[in-house]
Amino acid sequence: MPKTETAGRKLRRLRESLGLTMHDVYAASKLVAGAKRSRRFLLPPGRLSVIESGKTVPSIYRLYTLAFAYNTRMRKLLVLYGAWWR
Repeated sequence: MPKTETAGRKLRRLRESLGLTMHDVYAASKLVAGAKRSRRFLLPPGRLSVIESGKTVPSIYRLYTLAFAYNTRMRKLLVLYGAWWR
């Protein structure tokens, strides 16, 4: 039986398809955190690595940051985690 791709792995493929590095995402997260005046939106490279490896699920704040960094709708990211249906 083929191994199914995890949500974290799909996030990584999306990031890579956009040509973004983990540091690019971190830089975008600093913009969001500054605009929202909350560190909850920060997404350091180490945390992104843990998310992409499937060891943790991102908070709603970090999903918001990822949607901003990847220039996509948050709904698309929520679908990956089964929190939204198509």
